[in-house]
Amino acid sequence: MRHWIFSCKQISRLISESMDRKLPLSRRMGIRFHLMMCNLCRRYRKQLLFIRSLVKKNDLKNEFFCQALPDDARKRIKKELSEKTKEEQE
Repeated sequence: MRHWIFSCKQISRLISESMDRKLPLSRRMGIRFHLMMCNLCRRYRKQLLFIRSLVKKNDLKNEFFCQALPDDARKRIKKELSEKTKEEQE
């Protein structure tokens, strides 16, 4: 049961992740359990869903969305994300 208990920080990351891919059942249940008790995380999830719907409504032909990310920027982002992931796992 302990693996279902998450902090708000973990839940916010999991909520975001769940919008991009299907999470394991234990994580999905942990999110649901947390959202039943935490108004702030429910609000965060609602805001993410709203932003996602706005982006979908935009026809994505906007130049901002169509420009490819330069390789050096992609590498910097990937490095930062991997460092953040390592920090969270410690």
